[in-house]
Amino acid sequence: MNKFFVSFGKPLFILTILVVLTFQGYWIRVNYENKKREILERTQSEATQILLMNLFKEPALKQKIEKANKSKTKKVEVFVSEPKVEVVKQYLKVSNTGLLYQHEKLDSFLYTSVRKRLKAFLKKEAEIQVYFEGKNVKRTYPKGIVITDQNTTKTINSFVQENNKYRIHIVNMAGVVIYEIKEIIFFSLFYVFLFLITIFILFRSLIFNRNLLQNKEIFTRNMTHELKIPISTILIATEALETSTVEEEPANVKKYAAAIHRAADQLSLLVDSILQHARSSNSKEQLTLSSVNLLSLVKEAGEDLAHIVLKKKAEIVFEDVDKNLQIKGSRIQLKQIFLNLFDNALKYSERDPRIIISAGKMNNTVTIRIQDNGIGIPEKYREEIFAPYFKIMNDDTHNVKGFGLGLSFVRESLKKQGGSIKVLKQKTEGTLIEIKIPAYE
Repeated sequence: MNKFFVSFGKPLFILTILVVLTFQGYWIRVNYENKKREILERTQSEATQILLMNLFKEPALKQKIEKANKSKTKKVEVFVSEPKVEVVKQYLKVSNTGLLYQHEKLDSFLYTSVRKRLKAFLKKEAEIQVYFEGKNVKRTYPKGIVITDQNTTKTINSFVQENNKYRIHIVNMAGVVIYEIKEIIFFSLFYVFLFLITIFILFRSLIFNRNLLQNKEIFTRNMTHELKIPISTILIATEALETSTVEEEPANVKKYAAAIHRAADQLSLLVDSILQHARSSNSKEQLTLSSVNLLSLVKEAGEDLAHIVLKKKAEIVFEDVDKNLQIKGSRIQLKQIFLNLFDNALKYSERDPRIIISAGKMNNTVTIRIQDNGIGIPEKYREEIFAPYFKIMNDDTHNVKGFGLGLSFVRESLKKQGGSIKVLKQKTEGTLIEIKIPAYE
């Protein structure tokens, strides 16, 4: 199951994000369309009531109603506020000539009244336009507007003549609807934000665990290989000692004892390397920081590697390092930091290694630069090299010994001492590393 998620985790995350975003977009769209339909229906209803109310205020209609009441055996009640459309049509049929209205004034009246009524139930003011369509005429209010069917109500009977219709167009419909459903949109966006944050954290965790598993596999292989050599040396030497006597073969015994000593030293260094990383990863460990002379510290680290320097015909050069420059840190860990950095520079070099150290102080920070003429670090690995167990595996470096813990220890240790490390972009060959650490005041 873990291998499945490691292999297909990224496509699954992308698919999940797309599904959630699609669903949320669809949900917002449905709410938008429903609210839009509701606003248009409400606008149509309000406009219908306004036209009816205006119609029953007309004197001509009142006279027609009175005539109709007198001519019928059963008296018809006079309507008060909101009569039914069917009843109004019944009375309009009484007149053969129709009712004459000042239509343009009615357009203006309808425009003003609808806007006023919409304010009562909408949170955002709606900008409207009134469309009138008669048998042979079309008008708009305000005048000179292009008629459109989008965001427009269905036709509303003017109740004057059968072919006279009104429609109400809401100009800022999108703004009105969005403002009406802003809580829904906010909740949806907030949900998507939380979801994406969660997915991002899970994805980062998945990638981290995948890399950790890969690096641990490499670490296990490297550790097995590194430990086999000294252990084999010790076994061979002890077997030889078992068959030898000190009196008869003192030279051989001495040689085997020296081989055992070297193998034991190598094992000790390997164990120290692993313990170093464990100590640097322990965030609870408190370091005692004191004043450390930078030049003497770096020279001491170089002297500890003198045998490798001589063997590789290497050179360690100091440029512009003030002999009185004091830094604040743990002398033991700082020495180990420079040992790791010098060791890397010596290992990853194809010819006579040359290491140049320079340092300068600005404000309360000391900047140290270490430049070598080695094979360099590809730009894509400049951050990954500080991860635990990471090693660049290619034709140039696959035979280089180590567990991939040195630079991880360097970064963690500097972090605890208030410092930092990064690989600078190098125009020429080699690697340029910059360390920043507090100055001792």
